[in-house]
Amino acid sequence: MAIQKLPLHRLPLPPTTLQHTLSELPLADQPSAQRRATTFKTDSEGVWARVNPLWSPWPLRMTKAEALAMGVEVDKGQQVSVEDVLARWDPKELEHTGIPHDPEEGESNGLNTFSSAHRMKLEPILLGVSTSTLNDALPHLTVGDAPTICNRGASPSPDATPAALVRNALVDILSGRKVLKSETEPNEQGNEARQTGEQKDYGPWSTRYCGHQFGVWAGQLGDGRAISILETESEEGGRQELQLKGAGRTPFSRTADGLAVLRSGVREFLGCEAIAALDIRTTRALALLTSPLPSLPVIREQGPEPTSLLCRVAPSFIRIGHFQALNPAASDVGMRQFFMGGSGWLNDQTENGDQDREGNLEGLRKLTEWVKGDIMDMKEQSIKEWVEEVVRRNAQTVAKWQVYGWMHGVLNTDNISLTGDTIDFGPYAFMDVYDDKHICNHSDPSGLYSYRNQPPRVLFALEKLVASLAPLIGYEATHSIPPPSGFSEGLSKETRKEWEGKAEEVMDGWEKVFWEVQKEEERRGWTKRFGLKTYKDSDDRDITYDYFALLQAHSIDFHTSFRLLSKFRPSQVISDDSGSSSSSSEYLDTFASDFIQQTTTSSATAAACTIDSVSPAKDAFKSWLISYAARSTADEEKTAYGGIASAQEFDQAREKAMKAVNPRFVLRQWVLEETIAKMEQALTHPYIEAQEKGKQQPEEWKVDEGIREARRVLAKILDMSTRPFQPYGEGAEYPGPGKGSPSSSKAEWEEDRRLCGLGDKDMLGFQCSCSS
Repeated sequence: MAIQKLPLHRLPLPPTTLQHTLSELPLADQPSAQRRATTFKTDSEGVWARVNPLWSPWPLRMTKAEALAMGVEVDKGQQVSVEDVLARWDPKELEHTGIPHDPEEGESNGLNTFSSAHRMKLEPILLGVSTSTLNDALPHLTVGDAPTICNRGASPSPDATPAALVRNALVDILSGRKVLKSETEPNEQGNEARQTGEQKDYGPWSTRYCGHQFGVWAGQLGDGRAISILETESEEGGRQELQLKGAGRTPFSRTADGLAVLRSGVREFLGCEAIAALDIRTTRALALLTSPLPSLPVIREQGPEPTSLLCRVAPSFIRIGHFQALNPAASDVGMRQFFMGGSGWLNDQTENGDQDREGNLEGLRKLTEWVKGDIMDMKEQSIKEWVEEVVRRNAQTVAKWQVYGWMHGVLNTDNISLTGDTIDFGPYAFMDVYDDKHICNHSDPSGLYSYRNQPPRVLFALEKLVASLAPLIGYEATHSIPPPSGFSEGLSKETRKEWEGKAEEVMDGWEKVFWEVQKEEERRGWTKRFGLKTYKDSDDRDITYDYFALLQAHSIDFHTSFRLLSKFRPSQVISDDSGSSSSSSEYLDTFASDFIQQTTTSSATAAACTIDSVSPAKDAFKSWLISYAARSTADEEKTAYGGIASAQEFDQAREKAMKAVNPRFVLRQWVLEETIAKMEQALTHPYIEAQEKGKQQPEEWKVDEGIREARRVLAKILDMSTRPFQPYGEGAEYPGPGKGSPSSSKAEWEEDRRLCGLGDKDMLGFQCSCSS
C-alpha cells in the first residue's frame, strides 16, 4: 500500500507530544519574554518554553521609515517601544487552517498556519533538500518540486501548481515566514493556564538544559539558536521532531544573536547525511536555507557573513544536559551565570537561597518517563534497563566514530543524546593522516576531545547522567515500581541519600558494560573494514594495532589506505596460480609501492614521494601485508565467504565486501572548506559587485544565477556524501558512461576523482573552530 504523502503543515502529530507531557517554563506574555536571556529557578520542573522563530538580525535594527510606519517620529524625540518592535513578529494573522479540503486527505492535525505582515517580508532561499532524510525519516512528507530545483537544477514549477504550492508551504514554515500552531490562543490566564493543563496549545518551542563544557560545569545552557516546530510520526519513519537551527533569539541565547552563518549550516547539513550513510546513528538534515546578504548579514569575527537556517530531524533532541538541569550535582547547584553586556536583556528568575535547592525530582521523573516510554519505546522496562540501553547505544555510536575516523570535537554533556544519535555538528572532522592523538577543534588545545579520547569522554557524560538519575533508580530499586507523581514530596536528605546509595549499588558495573559494548562494536567494525568474516584474538594485535602503528609512523592517510586495501589480492601473495614465488614477490612489491604513493601524495600539489621516503614504509607494509594475506586466506575465512574454490573469485568477493564498508568519498575538511567558499562566492558576489559599481541593487539575473550555482555545488557534495561507497573517479582511466562509474562524463569523472583525493597538504588535519 502506497504511503500517503502530506505537505509539512498537514503532517499528523504523534499520540503524545512533548508540550502536552512535559512542563512549560514560565515566561511572561509580552513579546520580549521570548528573546530575553532568562535564568530559571533551579527547582523549576519546566523543560521547554514557547518560542516563535525570529530570523532577524540582533540587536534589532530598524530604519526611520519603519519607525514612522509604526507611528513614531524619532526626529521629534519620540521613543520606539521594544515590545512594539517585537510585536510585529507575532504570528497572529491566520493564513490557513489545517483542516483538509478533501475528506480523503485524512484528519486535521489541529494545527493552523499563522503569520504577520512583518514576517512575510522575509526572503528565504532554499539551498538544499536531502531526499535521503525524506526517505528514511519522513517518508510521509511531500516537498513538491524542492528536490528537483535544489538537487537537479530544474526551474521552479509555475505558481499555483500543486508542486509549487507544497514547496512554498515548506519554505514558508521552515523560514519562519509562517508559524504552525494550534488554533487555541492563550486566554487571560496565559502561561499559567497552559501549565495546569486547562489548554492544549501547540506551537514552536525551545528547551532548557545544563551541562559540563570541556569538563567544567557551565550551568544553564539551553537551545540558544534552535527552535523546534513540529513532532510527527509515521509507520515507516517512526517518531520525528523537526527543529530549526539558526532561527533566532530564545530565552537561552545569553548574549548571542541566535543565528548561524552559512559555513555552520553547510557543515551540519552535509555532516549529518555523510555519517548517516556510514550507518552511524545521527540527527538528520532535511533542508538548508539562506537569505540575501543585505537583508540578514550575520556578524562574526570575519565580518558580515551569509546566514543559514538548517532544518534537522531526530526522534528527540533531548540530551544528557536536560537531566542535569533537573537534578544537578550538589557541587553544581546554585552556580550563577554572568552575561557580559545587554544588562537590560537578562531576566534572572532565581532566588536567594537557590544554592540550597536540589533540582526538581518530579520534573526529572516526567522527563525520564517521556524519553524512556514515548521516545525509546521502553515503557514496560525499568529505569535501570533503560539507562543500560542508553549506555549501550552511546557506546555503539562512539565505537563507530572510531572505526570511521570521525571526530565530534565538542563532546560536552549537552551534546550527548539519550538515543545514541550523533548530535550538534560543530568543528567535526574525518581523519586524514592517521594520528590517534589528533584534535579536530582548535579551541581544544589540551586534546580533551581528541580522537583517542572520545570513548572516555562519552563515558564521562554518561556518568553525569547516571548521577542525575540516581534518586529515581534508587527509588525504583527500593519500591519495585516506577516512581509515581508526588514521590519526592517531603523528601528528607537522609532518604534521598539512601536512594542514591541504592542506585550506586544496583548500577554497579555499568561502566564495564560500556567498555565491553564499545570495544566489541569497534572490533566488529575493524573486522569488516579489513574484509574479514571471522575473528581471532590475535587480530587485535597482528592486524589492527600493527596496521595503525604503520599508518601513524609513516603518515599514511586513513581512509584512502582502507579503500586501496580492498584491491589487495591476498591469494596472489600466498599462492600464485603459476606457482612462481617471484611473481608473488613482484605483485607484493608493486602493490606496496602504489599503496604508499597513493596514500601519502597530495593530488592537489602533485608532490611525488621520493625513493628515500617510500622505501622504509614500503618494506614495513610488505611485512604486514604478508601476515594479512595469510590471515585473510585462512580456511575459516574461505568457509565464511561461502567456500569459494577459485582464488580469483575469492579475491573478488573480498573486494566487493570491503568496498561496501570502506568509502571512496570522504567529507574531508578541504572539501567542506572549498564547498563553503564556492557557495559564499556565488551568493554574495552579485551584491559585492553592485556595491563596487555604486548600484543599490544587483541585477536580478545575476542573483538567480548565484543561487543556482550555490545549489549545484551543495547538491554535488550532498550526493557523494549520501553514496560514499560508489567508485567515483576510480581506476586508471575513465571507463565510459554506464560502465560501472557513477560519473556521466569524463569531465565529471575527473572532478569526482579530485573530490576523492587527499587535497592540498596544507589542509591535511585542518582544525575548525566552535564558531557559529
